[in-house]
Amino acid sequence: MAIFNWIAAIIVIVILIYVSFVLTLRDYLVGLHKGETVTLLPERGGRKYPFWAQLAIVILGLVLYGVMLYFLWIPLFVLSAGAALALDIIGLLLFLGGCAFVLWARGTLGKMWGISTSRDVKLREDHQLIQNGPYAFVRNPMYFGWWVAMLGLVLLYPVWIVVLTFLFSVLAFTGRARREESFLSERFGEAWAIYKKRTKFLVPFIY
Repeated sequence: MAIFNWIAAIIVIVILIYVSFVLTLRDYLVGLHKGETVTLLPERGGRKYPFWAQLAIVILGLVLYGVMLYFLWIPLFVLSAGAALALDIIGLLLFLGGCAFVLWARGTLGKMWGISTSRDVKLREDHQLIQNGPYAFVRNPMYFGWWVAMLGLVLLYPVWIVVLTFLFSVLAFTGRARREESFLSERFGEAWAIYKKRTKFLVPFIY
């Protein structure tokens, strides 16, 4: 049991660092520095906040989440060793499957990938409507994959901060997906309407 927990923890930490920081945050900061992605702070009279101010917001957010992680690492319930091991195995498999789905979707997007915020979406001038890979059957596969991965983490680590992170991601990403789709609909018109009719919104083959 202890050996499995250590192995699972190492796998989760390595993958989260890669997906969240190496693959996502790094590319976002590079795009932010080049002015190719949305900003975290609104423009002031047509002028953008400097890069260092945007970076400070990112660092502050990470610090605040680290504090929450420390104080809200509170178990929801206590399980027997057998039940805990079963949930751990299922949780790890869901986490790995969800992350694999995220990486598949991200690789399919290629340079079309970008981060949107609660207030803005920014498409590339040469943006293309990706319709292959997981996008052939679901329009927002990265969000779905992340939810599956987070559900796996909830089973692996049934503590308050993980549950709250999962619930927040469901609410935030659902709203963000609708906002992104409105921009894509405006950009691609009839092509988007046809694509939308034959695909699901967030959950493959269901919704």
